[in-house]
This record gives sequence, structure tokens and C-alpha cells, in this order.
Amino acid sequence: MTLFVLAVVLGLGVSTAGAVSPEKASIEQSPLYGPVKPLQRGQSIYVFVKKADTPDSQFVAVQTLQGIAARTTGPRIWIDLSDPTFPEYLTAVHQVVFDRTYAEDFTGLIAALKSCTSGRYVLYDLRDRPSLSAATTMAGLLDAPAADVSLQEIFERAGYTMALDVREKDCRWVYENYGKQINPEAIIIHTHTRRQHPSAAFLRDWGPALRALDWWYPDKELSQKVYQKIAVCSPVYGWQSPTSSDEGVSIQQHSEAGFFQIPSDWMVNLSVHASLGPVMKERRFVQKAERKEPVRQEGVHTVTFILSDMDNILTEIGTHSFFSNRRFYRNPHRGQFPMGWGMAPALVELSPGGVEMWYEKATEKDAFVGYCGLGYFYPSHFPAMDVHAGRLKAYLERADLRTLLLIDRLEPAKQLTEDYARVIEPFAKIDCLRGFFYLEYMAYAHSEGRIFWVKGRPVVTARFDFRREKFYPHVRSSPEELAEALNAMPRNPDSPDGYSFVTVHAWSRGLDEVYETIRLLEPNVRVVGPEEFIELIRLNLGPK
Repeated sequence: MTLFVLAVVLGLGVSTAGAVSPEKASIEQSPLYGPVKPLQRGQSIYVFVKKADTPDSQFVAVQTLQGIAARTTGPRIWIDLSDPTFPEYLTAVHQVVFDRTYAEDFTGLIAALKSCTSGRYVLYDLRDRPSLSAATTMAGLLDAPAADVSLQEIFERAGYTMALDVREKDCRWVYENYGKQINPEAIIIHTHTRRQHPSAAFLRDWGPALRALDWWYPDKELSQKVYQKIAVCSPVYGWQSPTSSDEGVSIQQHSEAGFFQIPSDWMVNLSVHASLGPVMKERRFVQKAERKEPVRQEGVHTVTFILSDMDNILTEIGTHSFFSNRRFYRNPHRGQFPMGWGMAPALVELSPGGVEMWYEKATEKDAFVGYCGLGYFYPSHFPAMDVHAGRLKAYLERADLRTLLLIDRLEPAKQLTEDYARVIEPFAKIDCLRGFFYLEYMAYAHSEGRIFWVKGRPVVTARFDFRREKFYPHVRSSPEELAEALNAMPRNPDSPDGYSFVTVHAWSRGLDEVYETIRLLEPNVRVVGPEEFIELIRLNLGPK
């Protein structure tokens, strides 16, 4: 069957990737928490402990059961990977009781929660990896947990009957036969093969919770056509692409399809986090960072530090996230100097409890920057920036975010110029935004600190990239190198060279290194938070 005929059979159309039909370009879409039912105050949730030797078959089965239950009855399972951070929050704030009766009793757990399901299971075979993707989707559509062949007898002894056998089937088969039943406002693109990525068994609750398609098929053209059936400006969960393991290529493909990426390949318990979405849907968060009129100082160089990679929700709410990591939020130096942290705006619906934790524990020196948009995407490749801006506005306002950090992939095809203002102009129309920070994909500080303007708002590119690996000229790899570079910069508030945005590479640098850098700065090199940094640029460099 030719690709054209297949497209007609599937009702996919044959338009080019990135095209946006009017019916798809609606700002009004469902909340990101979707049909997940709200967490009830004081309710009991069963704990299941995932150990290093827990079979993937059990891990997948429990996750799919977890996602189904979150949608049918509300959250009923918490998977314990030895990080008590969020359970402690749920107990302290929402009086949730964690019941460990079945913590190490897989059979007892699936029997206890059979009433949350259709009483059936979907049979697959972990040795046939594409069947895992098929089983994940069908678990949500049939309210039937995914059972590897090794668990079939256990499920049947617990009273379940087989709903469907997807052995030797894959996500393409699911789409061809059940495409009209899937959620058109989200997609899971996540590998099913450990060889491709060791997180293959993770993120198996969220597709069933949303009744979203779990897609991993190595045909680029077919994938693009499947993507066109998902509403523009929808989230894609997981990581990478079935046709490329390169981050830049994957995000570009997803951006061209009108998706924003929610990096979440290692995520567990997302359906529990999201159950607070409907509970806290009216909640508006307030940053603790001090806000005051900017004060002009002569003869100073102004610096701000922002931690990288916080578009990735794993850094904020994942197991052993930055919140509970001594290198970052639990660092003893935090609060002694201004520091910029990313905040994924989508978390106000996906994990408002997570946002509350970060903001509650913040000091006046901790300021949050909106990271990328609704997710990680490349604006220059996105087909519906107006739609994205229309949706993003409410998320930024709820999270009290006044600055936005953008990442785009322009190099090596073209340079960043002032023409880029036209690309991001829809974002500049968002009232609460005062300015932007910009990183080029891969070589973050490629644009050397240039500042340009869009709708009266500054767009500030990174001047230095603080990381270990020195693979391009604008990297500074040690506190001594970075301090020396900053001390050598002009001390002139009327020049763009009087300001340095430093991106701190999260995977190789932390607050200890930022603290050591600041100790080496000369007195007239001033460190401020990202919001104050933007306000000073507006004051001193903006239109007079």
C-alpha cells in the first residue's frame, strides 16, 4: 500500500508537515490534566515499591493500572522510588495517607484495584517491544492494565479476563484500528526499547490516564501524518523521536508538527501530580522574589545567573529532582545571592503541588523564569505562535512569571538577527511579560550577549555558558575563568556590553560553583535576579 493510499485510508490527509488547518488552530483546549479525577483531601493511596530488581513487566502493569485508576476513580497508587519529597508534601498539605499494605505485593495490589478497571487486561509480550507501545495505548482505551505474558496467569487468578491480545502488533496497528478513540489533544512519543533508551519502561501511567496515543514508529512520513491529527499546540510527552535520537532534530520535528515537548521520559506518578490540577485550578501563585523599582547605578557591570534545562519537568517534580538535590535547591548557599530558576508554566496544571513546593521554599533571592513556553519548542519552526501565545498567557499569569526564556535552533542554517523579533512578536504581546532571555540550541551563548527589542521588550542572549565541557568559545568552565571574564567586562549601564546573562549548565554546574564565582567578582560587578536584570535593561537601554 502506498503512503498516499494509506493516508486516505487512515483519514490523515496529505498536507505538508507544519500546515495548520483553521479547525485545529483553537486557543480553547482542555486542561493539561485532562480527565484525571481530583485528589480528595485525606484520601488513602496504596504504595508500590519499585526496587532495582523489580521486573519491567510488573512496573509497567502497575503504572498502567495507576493511570486508569486516576481517570476512573482518582489517584489510588503511588510508586515509591525512594524519594519522599512529594509524598511528604501530600501528607502535610492534603492529609493524604499512604497505605503500604501492598508495597511489595504486586498480586495483592492488582486484585485490590480491579474495581477501578473494566476487569480486563491487555496482553502483550515484552520480548516483542512494539507490542508494549500498543498495550500502553489500549490499556487506556479499554480501561484494562497491560499484562506481559509472564503475568497473564496472575491477572486471571485475580479475576481479570483478557480484553485484547496485542502481541505482534504495534502503535501503527492501534492507530489504524482505534484512531478515532484516542485523545486528540496530547500524544506520548516514548521509546519501547531499552536499547534505544533505558527509560523505556517509565511514563506508562500517563497515556492510559489521558487515553492518548503512545507512538513510536520509525517511518517519518507516516509519523508526520499521524501528528497532523493531533490538535495544534498540544503537548508531546516523553523524549526524542522514533526517527531521530538527536535532540535538536526531534524537537524541530515536534515543533513543526505544532507540539510543545514536555520532557518526561523518566517520569513516574505524573497522574498523581496531575490529580491536584482540578483541585487547585483557581490557585494563583506568587513569587517571593523582591520586586521594586530599578535603581540606576553608574560604573557597574550587571550579571544574572539562570539555571539551564528547567523546561524538563523531571528537574522540578521528577524522582530526586533539583528541589531535593543538594547541588541546587537544598544547597546551603541558596538565599545568599540572587539566582534564577526555570519554571515550566505547564506545571500549574500538571503539578500545581510541585509549583507550590518550589515557591513556598523560595527565598527573596530566588526568582523564577518561564522556561520556553508551554513546553520546549523552537519558535522559528512552530506553525501557530499566535495560538501558543493565547494559551500561554493564562499559565504565565497563574505562575506569576514575568520573564520568559526561549530556546531556538537557528544555527548552522542562519544567524540570530533582529528579524527574529517578528517570530516571537505574539509572545511580546502578552501583558505580564517584561522581557526575554534567549539560548541557541547546543551552543547556548552563541550570540555573545546581544540584546535586541520586540514590542518594547528586551531579548537578551546569553553572554557566557558556565559548564564543564569547553566545546565552543563562549564557555567558561571554572569559577575562576568565569569571574575573570565578568570582571573584564565594561562597567557601563548605557551599553549592552554592561550586562551579562550567564546560563548555568545544570548537568555539570550547580550553586556551589555559582557561589564561588560570585566570591571572586570585583565590587563593581553586580549580581541581580533575572527580573531586576530585565528591568535595569529597560530603564537604561530602552527607548527614551
